[in-house]
Amino acid sequence: MNHLPFLDQAVQEAEQARASGERPAGAVLVKDNKVITHNHSRCQSLNDPIAVPEMECIRHAGRRADQAELVLYSSRYPDMLVAGTIIQFSIGGLVIGLPETESPAISLLKEKNVPLTFVPHDGCLALEQLHE
Repeated sequence: MNHLPFLDQAVQEAEQARASGERPAGAVLVKDNKVITHNHSRCQSLNDPIAVPEMECIRHAGRRADQAELVLYSSRYPDMLVAGTIIQFSIGGLVIGLPETESPAISLLKEKNVPLTFVPHDGCLALEQLHE
């Protein structure tokens, strides 16, 4: 499967976030190689600490019978909020545009057998360096 177009779109979302003064992070929710929804960080503009891009994608997709068939693409590593939501709503997998690493959130996703794919993507790597 070619993950690059969806990671490219996550980076475009992140650039929109950065342009509006938000943390540069983006996400795309996909089923059968078709985008269901895409979003970027809106924590500042919505005054909502939960309005991270992954949560916004899951929220905008709504309740679905096919959640296990969805794949979430993200320009950043997940935090515990995102990991818990992926598990709670049985999202079928997570593709991260960064190198494999360990964190409590990633350990939790692995423990719950959520398929994780790490695809180092130049745009995501550049965004991660901006955030450091």
